[in-house]
Amino acid sequence: MNSSSIYILVFVHLWLFSLPCRESVCIPSERETLLKFKNNLNDPSNRLWSWNHNNTNCCHWYGVLCHNVTSHLLQLHLHTSDYSHFDEEAYRRWSFGGEISPCLADLKHLNYLDLSGNYFLGEGMSIPSFLGTMTSLTHLDLSHTGFYGMIPPQIGNLSNLVYLDLRSVANGTVPSQIRNLSKLRYLDLSANAFLEGMAIPSFLCAM
Repeated sequence: MNSSSIYILVFVHLWLFSLPCRESVCIPSERETLLKFKNNLNDPSNRLWSWNHNNTNCCHWYGVLCHNVTSHLLQLHLHTSDYSHFDEEAYRRWSFGGEISPCLADLKHLNYLDLSGNYFLGEGMSIPSFLGTMTSLTHLDLSHTGFYGMIPPQIGNLSNLVYLDLRSVANGTVPSQIRNLSKLRYLDLSANAFLEGMAIPSFLCAM
């Protein structure tokens, strides 16, 4: 390699290192969707203090992960950890409550949603069927969220799901549409009333 080539390589490397690192800046419409979602939640411990109009970069908000190139919102980590170790009063103070707003379905690039361990107003009601329209999801955890109804058959529309945790959220029967989740690698339906004294559905064995 001649000296001119070496100089060119050195220049290119120096130029690359001088470039600023790109910071994800959230998309305004997705920020507004998150704020609408927050408006339907109860947050007694103020964990979502960073979710506000003055803090415009929602990619830095609690529980939010954005794509570092497109800035689209990819993941929401809003679980309540170690809920089983809390007494009832402490659990209610720390966990999220309220409603899961249908506006979540407007986050078309969301692939990871963890709402586990919270206490939504769905107690005695079914998992919201609109979640079945969020077809970019690969990870969905709704375990121990207070729901106690039928698993909506629309869950079978989430063809990209790899991980599905529905512990302690349902009764009735397992919808046959679950068999459509051909990419699924993890499925947890434990602690649900329909599993008590019931044989495992044959279509689950075939997955």
